[in-house]
Formats: sequence, C-alpha cells, structure tokens
Amino acid sequence: MTEIGEPISTPIARLAEGKCIICDEQHDLQKKDEIKPSGWKRSAIAGVGGNFLDAKKNLYPNKESPPKVYRAEGHHCLAFSAFIMDARKSPKDRFASLNHYLKEKGYDPNNDNNCIDLPGRKTRGDRDKHAHFKEFEKAVLAGKPLQLHIGGHQKDFLGQSNLMLQDVMNSALRREFCKKPDDEFKNKLKELVIIKEDIAFKNTASATTGWIAHPIPLNDAEDYVKKKHGLTEIKYPKL
Repeated sequence: MTEIGEPISTPIARLAEGKCIICDEQHDLQKKDEIKPSGWKRSAIAGVGGNFLDAKKNLYPNKESPPKVYRAEGHHCLAFSAFIMDARKSPKDRFASLNHYLKEKGYDPNNDNNCIDLPGRKTRGDRDKHAHFKEFEKAVLAGKPLQLHIGGHQKDFLGQSNLMLQDVMNSALRREFCKKPDDEFKNKLKELVIIKEDIAFKNTASATTGWIAHPIPLNDAEDYVKKKHGLTEIKYPKL
C-alpha cells in the first residue's frame, strides 16, 4: 500500500517560504499557522453515536450499542492509522495540517460518530477452531449481522481511510478553502471529515467491498454459520 499523507515538514517549509501552508501559493487570507503534532492517542471505543443515531442503533439487537446479545469490539470507521501513523511505537500525524486544524475545532478520531461496534474475537483460552466465529454467529441469529472484528486489519482496508482523508485535502485545494476566513476554513475541513466518517460507517456496516476488515475470516464465518443453521444467505444492512 502506498503511503499517503502530508508530513509535518511540508507545511513548515511552506511557512518558511512565506507561502500558504495548504496550497503552497501566496494569496489573501493564506494560512500561516505553525503546525504542531496533534498528540492524538488511540483510545478504546465502544457505543455508536452522532449522526443518524436511530439507524445506527437499529443495527443491534434491542437497539443496544454496545450490544448485550453478543460481545462486541469498538472499531474506528475512519481508521485511527489514517490520522496517526505508527501509533504504538513512533506516532506521527499522517496529514499534519489537517489534524492540526481538526484538533483546533475540538475533533478527535476517537469520537463516537467514528465508532461502530462489531462482533468480537474469541475469548482468551477458547481453542475451538471456530472460536472467532461465535460472536458473529450470535449476531446473525439475532437477525442483526455485522462483519466480525478479530484484530489487525488488512492493508487494503486501511488504505480506504487514507484515501478518504487525502480526498478531504484534495477537496480543500479544489474548492480553495484556504482562501476563506480562518474559522470558516477550519469548519469546512471538519465538516468534510465527518461526512467521510458517515460514509465509512455505512460501508463498514454493509460489508461493502474494500471495507471488510478480515475478508477471508468473514467468508469462513459466513460458511460456518450458514452450514450450521441451514441458511442460504447472510444479508448485511444497507444504510
């Protein structure tokens, strides 16, 4: 997967040259902020919130998120790694100026609009060869199937989130947001990122191609549950 982003050195260099740190040009209202690391840290997340909340809660048995019918794990819809690279060892902002301005507007990628609860991994010590499928099975039998969540995600899946944030930056350039007054500019960036969160939530919930965290395990889980319970199809929700 190609690395996508804007290191903190880029806006620093543009600032030193007297250029807008967003578009690399000189113009009225050009952005001249000193970009600093966001310092965001990955947090344990759980429970859906934010936009179209009733539809989100309807994805779960009894509209409870986190659900009580199965053990779930909170998942970032826009991957945390799209905001912060190498978070465990040497964290750094992938899109330095974007993160800086989002943080100024009170944004954090751990917010509840960016969370979806997914059927979790096996319990520790469970040596059943189908252990990872048990919570997924409970969700299917409750009539509320969602893709399973069993740990590290494949790179192609993570790349979808990177592309979405890159698109936010590209949109800022195309629409010349950096020529708007500072507060309007920052609000526009945050608005675009929240729109991307909503798209990522819907694609993750519906197990849309490219948005499946564990394609092979999910396919195996579906085969296991369908064979065990005589099902011909598992239909994911469309939001």
